[in-house]
Order: sequence, then C-alpha cells, then structure tokens
Amino acid sequence: MKVLVTSINFWPDHSGIALYSTDLPVYLAEKKYEVTMVTGFSYYPKWRKLPKDRRKFFTSEIYEGVRVLRGYLYVPKKVSTIRRIFHELSFVLFAACNFIRAGRHDCIIVISPPLLLGLVGIVFKWLWKSELVFYIQDLQPDAALALGMVKKGLMIRLLLRIEKFIYAHSDHVATITEGMRRRLLQKGVPFEKLGLYYNWIKVAETSLARESGKFRLQHPEIKEKWMVAYAGNIGIKQGVDILVILAEAMHPFEHVHFVIAGDGADKERLQKLAAEKKLTNLTFLPFLSQPDYFDLLQDIQLSFIAQRKATGDVFFPSKLLGIMAMSKPVLISADKESELACFVRKANSGLTVDVGDVDQLATSVRRLYEDPNLLKELGGNAREAVEQFDREVVLGKLLEWMQPITSGGHIVPNSALNGVETR
Repeated sequence: MKVLVTSINFWPDHSGIALYSTDLPVYLAEKKYEVTMVTGFSYYPKWRKLPKDRRKFFTSEIYEGVRVLRGYLYVPKKVSTIRRIFHELSFVLFAACNFIRAGRHDCIIVISPPLLLGLVGIVFKWLWKSELVFYIQDLQPDAALALGMVKKGLMIRLLLRIEKFIYAHSDHVATITEGMRRRLLQKGVPFEKLGLYYNWIKVAETSLARESGKFRLQHPEIKEKWMVAYAGNIGIKQGVDILVILAEAMHPFEHVHFVIAGDGADKERLQKLAAEKKLTNLTFLPFLSQPDYFDLLQDIQLSFIAQRKATGDVFFPSKLLGIMAMSKPVLISADKESELACFVRKANSGLTVDVGDVDQLATSVRRLYEDPNLLKELGGNAREAVEQFDREVVLGKLLEWMQPITSGGHIVPNSALNGVETR
C-alpha cells in the first residue's frame, strides 16, 4: 500500500512535532509500506534554514526507506502572526506541488499544524479516491486564541469554518490527548470518526544507561550545583519566562542552578529579562543536538515544563516522554486541570504547580532538593509509566487501524486506540 505523509516539520529537525512526523513514515516504511513524505526544508526551532537549503524550491531524497519530497517555505527572521501566516501559506502551496510530484497514494496522512494543509489533503483525496487521515498535534485555532496571537473576529471565524470543513471531509480525525479529543467532540466531530493515539517513544533505546558528568564537564560554571533545566523550543506557548522569575526568587538559594537550553521566538526577550535581573544562577544555552540533550538529562536533577494559562487542552509537550524514559522527575507549571498536570499527577512522576505561582514552585524545588528519596521515587514512577507509550505499542495500534485499507476496504476507527488513559 502506498501512504503519503505530510508535515511542515521533518528530519533533521528533532524537536516538537518533528520527532513524530519523522518517525511515523519511517515506521511505516519498516513495515513494508511504500511511503512518501511531503515536507519543507529544516528550520525549527531556530527559525533559520540550513545554508545548503537556501534558494532551493524542490529537492528529493531517501531517508530511512522513505521517499522525501521537500518544497520551498518562507522562514521569517523574526516571527510575528502575519509572518507566520505567510510562512505556513508558502509551505501549503509548495506541498500541493509535491503531491503532484508524488503521484497517487492509497492513504494520505496530514499532520497538523498547519491547519490549511488539510485542504490540500482533501483536494488530493478527491482526485486520487484515497483515504484521508487528519492527525492533530496542536488545535491551531484554539491555541492561537488562547495565546492571544489572534483576536476573535473575521480571521478566527474563517479558521473555524475551515477547520469544520476539514473534519467533515476527512475519513478519520486523530489526536494525541483525551483533552483534545473532548474538544473535537464539542466541535461536532462524530465519535466514530475520532481516533486517539498518543505520541510515542523508543523506551528501551532512550533509557539506556549513559555516562554521567559529560554535560557538567562542558559547563564548569555549573560545577556541582543541583540543576533544574528546561530544554526545547522557547516560544510564546511554552511559558518559559516563569523559569526566569523562579530563578530570581531562588537567587539567594545558592545550591540550585537553572538552565534554559533552546532557541525560539521568545528567547531574546528572556535573555534581556535575565540580564536586567542580573541573575548568576541561570544559564542560557543554544538548542542542543540529540546526544547533548541526553547528556543534559543525564546530569540534571529536575526537568521543568511550563504551559501558558488556558492552553492545556490545545497542545501537549512532546519532550515529556523522553524525560520520563530517562527516569527524570518533572516540575510542571500549568493549569491544575490541564492534560499535562493531570498526566503527571496520575503517573506520580513529578510535582505540579498552578500557572504563575512562583512561591509554590520555589517550595517544590526546595522540597525535592532536600528529599533525594522522593526525587528518586518520582523518577522511577516516570520510567514505569512511560512503558505504555512505547513506539511498538502505539504505532502497532495505528497499523491495526490502517489494516482495512491494505485489504482494499476503508478505515474503521479502532476502539483499541482509545485505551491509554491520563486521568
């Protein structure tokens, strides 16, 4: 069977959605499907193309058995709402051209965002008489509203109409959390059309024993400090500014050091904020390679994840599973009833604090610093809980769900996909 997967992010990007939009087609190719990936050129999270990709409109390559068709996309130097719109529109336009280059496929899997990519999927579903899967990593219109990137008005009404149209004409709508599925039901997507399969990780590979101390050797200013670290994209939705405020609150507590590693649209502002506060217990690092990221996780005591207020059911941080697989506890700053906070509480794999409560965050850090047994217990719980998200478990269910197409039929939603709970 021929499967076309399309996403704006793909290898060599290795952060956020790119982790899954890269591994999904690779997994399908491993299972002997004929797979084409339609994507853009690498740019995330630095929002900068690689020098070799500049001024290119189309390329073709093979990656891990997957035919990869890349198309031009506009990448702004400074990200704003209007520039992000042009960024996504450029990708959608060239993705449509690459669909033509790809030729007919039996199944199309559209990974969103961007939302408008779903319209390309619908057009080619009709032309090719294919099955269309709309796979949602972020509920883009909801996230844009929650983050204040757009205001209620003509634009958001148009996006919601497009969203409804895409859901109506997709054969299957899949998402990654129970909270997102509830929102989709509220938006009128029929239950029988909805699939839920969580993001995944290669648990055994990620949790392999690693040599300790490599990260600290590269950063002697940290020395033997007890470390709290955030690593990943530094954008608006991540809410990493709360970690700068926490570092200020704990500045007199000299035993703890904070690390923010990554790149993104909000990094420059946070660096200026930290400089104004003259913080010596906070280190900023660039976006880390995958080996360096694992070295960081190996050496830190506590990993930090934050979400902006009222965004907890519109996206889910992809980095969490890797942190859990390495037996690292997490400190969460998010709405108490968000998917993220509920997940961590259920797994008993960290401490959760409501958005903006800096005093409670500081109390939580001190509590874990003073109680190494609790720190170890939470890390062990994390490693145990992550087993249900192993790559073979999650993507094996995806193959079961796609089986009817292989035999010439149509997709029938598989209730087994709804078996992983977070609450």
